[in-house]
Amino acid sequence: MKKILLWMTYFILSLVFLLPFIGIFLNSMNLKMWKYVLNSSETYNSLLTTFLVLLITMAINFLIGTPVAAFMARENFKGKVVLEFLIILPLIIPTMVSTMGIQYSFIKINLIETILGVAIVHSVSTMPYYIGSMRAGYLTLNKDYINLGKVLGANPLERFLKITLPIIYPSFLVGMSLVIIVSLAQYLVTFIIGGGQVITFPILMMPYLSDGGVTNGTIYSVIYLIFTYFLVFLVNRIVKNIYRKREY
Repeated sequence: MKKILLWMTYFILSLVFLLPFIGIFLNSMNLKMWKYVLNSSETYNSLLTTFLVLLITMAINFLIGTPVAAFMARENFKGKVVLEFLIILPLIIPTMVSTMGIQYSFIKINLIETILGVAIVHSVSTMPYYIGSMRAGYLTLNKDYINLGKVLGANPLERFLKITLPIIYPSFLVGMSLVIIVSLAQYLVTFIIGGGQVITFPILMMPYLSDGGVTNGTIYSVIYLIFTYFLVFLVNRIVKNIYRKREY
């Protein structure tokens, strides 16, 4: 009886999660439209732009979020609660409000309608997720390992790649995966800061989903899913290779 209930639970959950994807794939079965999408230069240009935005966003998260996460996990100090609040503030303030404020500043420093400007805004939205994940990883890291690396003469980058990263690998992978997923989902902020000049894949895809172009929209949705999973897989493989090199 328990096995039957368990299998029924698995079936229902699988149906709930897989049914939308099944509908997308069934609606995308149109060879003519696939040829149109795959032969369009806009598709590849938008994927390249999206990749560049993601690359810069991930770099900003890594360079700023990693030391902040390490500091928050290791140190206790007055005002820590305030800093924690500031970290999660982008999740509390409505995206439209914060983006309009950033847009006004970006106009002054000529970052509007640029890939760098879009990436910085994406970093604001993704940083809380990355810091939260990395902080959880750093809480499991024994300081003695880092101190041993210092004694052996390893520089900060070597200590991170050869000691810290292999230990907190799951947290790093989750953090970067969230950065990828959340960044790819940023349509409104990309449109406002990009000004219609920075065409990422969601910007290209959204009109087809909103004006009733179901077939084209579902094809772009399939490409979007494949692209997202590919990037997460790529980050996973890169980190695993670093871990394997450490083992040897």
